[in-house]
Amino acid sequence: MTVTFCSRLAEAAAGVTPGTGVRGDIYVFLPVDKKLWGRSEFNHAWATPTQLEAVRRARRAGVTVRLYDPPDTPAQPAILVHRAPAPSAEAAAALEQLASDLGDHRWALDETGAPRLALCTQGTRDRCCAKFGFAAYRAARKLHDDGRLALAPIECSHLGGDRFAATGIAFPSGSMYGHLDQVDPAQLGEAEADGRILARHYRGRVFESPLTQIVRAGLARDGFDVTTISDVTIANPEDAPAALDVVAGGRSYRVQLSRREFRFFGDCRAVAQNRSSREMRVAYEGAEPVA
Repeated sequence: MTVTFCSRLAEAAAGVTPGTGVRGDIYVFLPVDKKLWGRSEFNHAWATPTQLEAVRRARRAGVTVRLYDPPDTPAQPAILVHRAPAPSAEAAAALEQLASDLGDHRWALDETGAPRLALCTQGTRDRCCAKFGFAAYRAARKLHDDGRLALAPIECSHLGGDRFAATGIAFPSGSMYGHLDQVDPAQLGEAEADGRILARHYRGRVFESPLTQIVRAGLARDGFDVTTISDVTIANPEDAPAALDVVAGGRSYRVQLSRREFRFFGDCRAVAQNRSSREMRVAYEGAEPVA
């Protein structure tokens, strides 16, 4: 029987959709053995009901919580933390409370913000994450172990958007990418080090709003000089999808947007059931520099 993967259908149809970077003020990765993730990674195999409620509270406050498979070493694994440049006070307080609520696990906080590449390999959520996510992780792991990739790869739980597998986030910039199994990890590492964007695979910076992600991705695809962390300021966001006045990387632009219908299979189960989804999204149409 021929197996059809939602990720390959999405890639062939439209590629990656900008503006789908999963927003969060703070990203937290908890060290939980992959064998315990199950279909729903937040479960009683590794956490008490009180601790699961603590995770839910933190997420409501702007802390995006995921799991990662810790290395098989004698050292006690740590909670990996990556913050937006200016996280909300609510999110910062929620992180502190979450660490306290998870105290029984004796996990320390790693807030160094070291270069890292989080790759979803949670095959219990979707077979694309198992097949393409793990392929991307394996390639990145080899380069990192050989000293040719500064981004330390981790296998993490569901990042969002099965149809974009292999999905990953490069930190510290927070740039979220799709179909990374089609990318040389060394190329991604070099782009991240230089502050560049791999425009064709760029979903958006997770520390920014979806509208800002769309504008940044569009400018990058059009070849304008916008780095992963340069300031992008939208003077009239309430006018979207009408034209926007934008300052990005110190230059002014008039950005044209539209509202389009996107059709897609959300995951491989939807493909098997021939159950497609559709949604209206704001899309970038072009930009002109303003003198």
